[in-house]
Parts: sequence; C-alpha cells; structure tokens
Amino acid sequence: MFLLKRIVDSYMQKVSGIEERCDRCLRTERWGGSIVLMVVDAAFTSVGSNYFIAVVLKVEEFNKKFVENGRIENLKELAKADMNAS
Repeated sequence: MFLLKRIVDSYMQKVSGIEERCDRCLRTERWGGSIVLMVVDAAFTSVGSNYFIAVVLKVEEFNKKFVENGRIENLKELAKADMNAS
C-alpha cells in the first residue's frame, strides 16, 4: 500500500492544482452536483477528448437529451440505458 501511495503522490506533485480538482469532484461540485453528468464527463475525458472543445459540449448535449427531460436521473438508469436508442 505504501508503494502505491508513493506512486500516486509523485504524480500528484507533477500536476498543478490536481488535488483541488479531485476534492471538488469528490464533493460533487461539478455539473451542478449531478453524479450522472460527472460520470459522462469522466467517460469522455478518459478517452482523451479535449476537455473544452469536446467534453464540455458533449456533456451539455447529453444533459439536454437525457437528464433535463428525466430519461436518465441516476446511475442505475445510466447503466441500464439503451445506447442505440435516441
């Protein structure tokens, strides 16, 4: 466990402000506190999409298409969602 902490800490030191960003995410301060939108954000970010050019726009699009109209309200519904349906 100590080795893993050392590795993580070494990466944390290389990225300015990462701890604050992680803390904000853990406090659900992104996307109005919507866990569903934070998971969608993380999914797009994890594949290397440019955050401000692609991720933000796609999360906003997802929000309008699925969250605001009540089609997906929680993580259980997100996990069960038919990705082929529009």
